[in-house]
This record gives sequence, structure tokens and C-alpha cells, in this order.
Amino acid sequence: MQLFLRIVSIVIFYCFTLPANAQSGRTMAEKVDEYFTVAARHHRFNGTVLVARQGHIFLQKGYGWRNEAAQTLNDSNSIYQLGSITKTFTAQAILQLQDEKKLSVKDNVSQYLPDYPKGDQITIEQLFAHTSGIYDYKGVLYSKDSLEFTRPVTKDRVLATFKDKPLQNKPGEQVNYTNSGYFLLGLIIEKVTRQPFETVIRKRFIEPLHLTQTGFDFINLKRPEKTTGYTYWKDSVLVAVRPLDSTAAYSAGGMYSSVGDLYRWAQAIFTSQLLKPASQKLAFTAIKPGNWTYGWGVNEFQKGRKLVFQNGNLPGFATFFVLIPEDNTVLIMLANVDDTSDATTLEPMLKDLLFITYGMPYQLPSSFKTVPVREAVLKDYVGKYRLSPDRILSITLEGRNLFLQVTGQQRFEIFPSSETDFFLKAVNAQLTFQKDASGRITQVIVHQNGDVVAKRL
Repeated sequence: MQLFLRIVSIVIFYCFTLPANAQSGRTMAEKVDEYFTVAARHHRFNGTVLVARQGHIFLQKGYGWRNEAAQTLNDSNSIYQLGSITKTFTAQAILQLQDEKKLSVKDNVSQYLPDYPKGDQITIEQLFAHTSGIYDYKGVLYSKDSLEFTRPVTKDRVLATFKDKPLQNKPGEQVNYTNSGYFLLGLIIEKVTRQPFETVIRKRFIEPLHLTQTGFDFINLKRPEKTTGYTYWKDSVLVAVRPLDSTAAYSAGGMYSSVGDLYRWAQAIFTSQLLKPASQKLAFTAIKPGNWTYGWGVNEFQKGRKLVFQNGNLPGFATFFVLIPEDNTVLIMLANVDDTSDATTLEPMLKDLLFITYGMPYQLPSSFKTVPVREAVLKDYVGKYRLSPDRILSITLEGRNLFLQVTGQQRFEIFPSSETDFFLKAVNAQLTFQKDASGRITQVIVHQNGDVVAKRL
């Protein structure tokens, strides 16, 4: 269960000369394979990737360990907890019920859950848009009581974590991401259908679409394809973690699946097998004032293409599911290492995957290993460097930490890999500081999709 994807490319300086790895004439699949092979070697990615366009799968491959103790490797059939990708199933069920005139997304929550506090002020649509103001119970799942949620829990127990909390905003006025809203959507589905949420999803989607590697009770799953969830200790040592029980994550994040099943799910969505065309269009249309819609986030990528996404985070797992409807592009990254480490955050890798898929400049992942650098050396780098006539790169020092800020962009910390070489964790970019004969720092070279020299002012 994840907060939000900033799918905006953070670019220090965009170089229009393709680097060697983008000029080689190799296929897109070969480039993606190389990228994730390097990412796995640097302990940046451990999981399975699928890349498809216009109905053709270019790559479907696993990287790293499915189970390190048993020495089994991830492959194209590995099964992962999904986290918030579950929300795409929850949303499709609600929209189907609306197509069947059994509910309306404009209805108040109180119409289906009459005892829910202030439910007469909150609509179903606002639960989807994350504008309900309801407290997000995800924090409780990571608190000192988190062990409780690795075992089956009742719905009333989960409701008790957020039901009586004050609203964070007046319903409909602003976005505050909350998994609690999707938990309520599951309860509404049960109230309308008079069936358990899991039964509804299985009958409407899993069975008709033959999603044979998709389900709910991951902890008790007895299949060889099941992955072990890990976190990285010191960015290099895999440590197994206890998975969250599906009853705790429920309709907000309680499902498991594989990249193959999710690809079939995407094709069913693209071809409007599940909804009336108008409802499917609605599913990909942002609900103002934010960028969230029915089960998805919506953004733009390259020349106005609509990018539709959902991403998940649970203990031991991190996931991304991206659709670009214009040309039936599907990008799936399922990892059995969570993103509690900067090294394993999937967003920068997703950005690079998009760039590779669409033939744009990119560069291979680098190691996140740091080395100690004396404060006196760090002070020498502080100053301003000209990237272009209207763009200045500023280097500042706070304590023993260096920061970079480019004109018009936010500030990012940079980390030393040697006394002169630094890297960013927020994006795949590196810097090299250079001296003249007298030992004075005169310029910095920015390595991002090529090399750019910024002279010191």
C-alpha cells in the first residue's frame, strides 16, 4: 500500500546525445534485461519484470532470489504480495456494480455503512479520490502493534484503527491518501453483493480470466512459485520479514499475483471485457482536485500520453503496475524486497524502464555504496556551477551532508562513492568534481544520460 508516485522525471540536465548503451542497436528487451541484471548485481532490484506493447510481451523475466535460504531464483512465474495493486480489483468491482445499477459512486457511505461516523458527509467517489479525510490506517500496520497484523484479524479490529479518528480535511476538498477508504470500499462490496469480498473478486475476475496465480491468503499459500519477502540490511544483506496477513490489508492491499496474471488482467481492462466502455473511460479519468481515479493514479508521459499506475508497498514487497492505454503498453515490476532502503525504491527504476521502452536516453543503475569523506574536502565543493545560461547547480553543506539544487528544482542530498565522485538516490545521476593544477575545484561533471560539464562561478 503506497502513498503516491511522483512519475515526474527529475533531470539535472537533459543530454540529447544518447549514451553508448542506447546507441548500440540492441533490442529493447536486451536493454531492459541488461538494466535489471545490473540492478540485481548492485542489490537494487530483486523480483520479476514484464514489459509489453501492443499485445506483444518483449520481456518476462526474474532477477535475484525467490528464496535465498533454499537457493531458488526468481523467474517469470514467481508469486508476490501485491499491496495496493489490489485496489485495481476493488475498483473494477465497484464500477461493475454501478454498471449493474446496484450502487452509484455518488452515493454516501452511510447508505451502505449506516454506523460509520460522518458517512453521510462522504461519498464512494471521495473514497477513491482520497479526498474523504479519513485517517490512513497503514501507519498502524507498521507500528509497535504490527505483529498482530501478521495473523488473521477481524474487520472490526481493523476498523477500530481509524473509525473514530477525526477527519483530516473536509470531504472533497483536498487529497490525503488513505488506505482506509479502500477498506470501506471492500465492506460496501460485501454489503451490496451479500458475499465476502474475496468471493466477489474470485467469481467476477480471477476465475473468468483464468488468473491461476492470483489470490488472497499469501501466508498459507503452498506453491513452489511463492516468494519470500525481504528487506535489505545495510543495502546488501537480505533479511526475511514476516508478511502482512491478507485480512489486515483486505481490499486495500491483500492480494497476491504474478506478472503473467497481471498482464492478463491488464488486457481484460484494455479491451473493456469487464466494464461498459464509458465506465472504463471513467476509470482512467482523474477525480479532481487530485490525480487519483477509480483504482489508479493518472499522470502524463512523453507527448501527452496518459500514464495510469498503481504501486504497492508491504513488509518484504514493493510493486509497480503501469498502463499506457494509447499504445497498450504494460510495465510490471514485482519485487520481494521492500523499499525501506533508498537503494530498493522502485520509482527511479520505473522512470528508466519507461525511458528504455520508449527509446529515450537512460543509464545503467549504479551501486549505492558510500565512502567516508573528510568535512574539509566536502567544504571545497560548496558553491555554484553553471549548467546552462539559465540553469545554476548549487552545492551546499549541512553538517557533513552535501546537497544539490538546480534552478527550478527541489533540493536533493548527494552521497560520496569516492572523494570526488557522488551520486543521487532520488534519480540515476552522478557527479564528479574536478580540480585545476593548483588544487582548486573548477567544475563538476554531471553524468545523467550523457556527460555535462558545469563550470564553477
